[in-house]
Amino acid sequence: MRVVYSIKRFQDFARSGLILKNLKAHDRWTREELFRFQQERLSALVARAVHHSPFYQELYRNIRDYRQINLIDLPVIDKATMMENFDRFVTDHRLRLAELQTHVGELTRDEYYLGQYRVLTTAGSSGVQGIFVFNRQEWSTVLAGRFRNGLMMGMSVRLFPRLKMTWIGADSPRHVSYRMATVSDLGHVRMQRLHATSGIEYLVNALNSFQPEYLTTYPSIASLLAIEQLEGRLDIHPDVIETGAEMRTREMEINIRRAWGITPFNLYGSTEGGAINVDCSFHRGMHMAEDLCIAEVVDDDNQPVPDGSPGHKVLLTNLFNFTQPLIRYEITDMLTISSEPCPCGRPFRLITSIEGRSDDIVYLRTVEGKNVPIHPIHFHSVIGALPEIKEYNVAQEDQRITLMIVLRTGASKEEVACTLKRNLRSSFESLGAVCPDIQPIFVNRIDREPGAMGKLKLIKSGPRKRTSLH
Repeated sequence: MRVVYSIKRFQDFARSGLILKNLKAHDRWTREELFRFQQERLSALVARAVHHSPFYQELYRNIRDYRQINLIDLPVIDKATMMENFDRFVTDHRLRLAELQTHVGELTRDEYYLGQYRVLTTAGSSGVQGIFVFNRQEWSTVLAGRFRNGLMMGMSVRLFPRLKMTWIGADSPRHVSYRMATVSDLGHVRMQRLHATSGIEYLVNALNSFQPEYLTTYPSIASLLAIEQLEGRLDIHPDVIETGAEMRTREMEINIRRAWGITPFNLYGSTEGGAINVDCSFHRGMHMAEDLCIAEVVDDDNQPVPDGSPGHKVLLTNLFNFTQPLIRYEITDMLTISSEPCPCGRPFRLITSIEGRSDDIVYLRTVEGKNVPIHPIHFHSVIGALPEIKEYNVAQEDQRITLMIVLRTGASKEEVACTLKRNLRSSFESLGAVCPDIQPIFVNRIDREPGAMGKLKLIKSGPRKRTSLH
């Protein structure tokens, strides 16, 4: 059985090389060529969905001409709706949610489902865990998009000696980053795979021994490692650092720059989209993989926001996954998009900022009892600005704010607590909110949850009612 798997895995990898060749050609397209391609793929995607998905047959029952689809006229869907209708949502009737959940629960490595599908889950940080399925062609496209990112960052593979790459991420094959790192490791690089849930001392020792040239991990992990480097416990000298899967704050980036003297690349992607967006060597923003996905940045009412303005969420349309069609699928990331061309000449728009998720917005009360939204930036600008703080997260419970704080060596708990309370109170009151009870709790480390891919969620807001999307 492992021989069959190895053959399939090599075939998937080889196919991704052919797809990559096409993706590289897209870098020379004009915006008009890109728009035509998007429309062709969208028409094919909608046709596939209507003909093979009972859910979309009902949702799109009034659509007659798939060649003239206007995306903004289509209804919006969200993760909860998709999961509630999963068996009717997918285009292969053999895919059943209960059986896929069993398969995912039993994964120990990169197993295929029905000999042709890879099944992945999201971290579930939004409260609903999603299941996503890719057939072998679609998975090769995921890999090709990832390899294109490497080329954009100037990464090259050599055989003698092999490139030394360290990947620090999820500890389970249920998650996309784990599977990509596993599937793409065919011996052409020396790959060190570490888990983000491991203690920092273990990571430091492993990195010191391996001495990677290329490091990819979460920004919170990279920032912690940067502090270890600055304080003399870590001694590595990577040529390329890329971070993704979490919000990267300004303070995290500063730590990385100070430690290694290089500008880290930033990645933005999702399990749903498969494709990953990354900045090029000009670092003007992350190029959106618009030949693989369409991303509409919208406000809370699903209306488009102008370029240069932050959105409240993203409506994602995956242009290559025909097994599980995601068309105007809501993701709660708050992005700002720029239409200004990048000096590199690629036709793709740039993501110039990611401000967390709309789920991360904390709501406090005014004196009159009205709700005031507190954007995550109001926490990051206060807490992250204190050099004494190594790591933190924020949790809201009713009208109490709990701060979990990891201090750097020699910092005073009393002084940090006093400064945090004072500055957060000032920030909240400037927005018209009554400052709640602020409870700093100082810990030696913040444990990362294995079920959440080992990611660190900086803001945990209070529960909120789900609203209708249509």
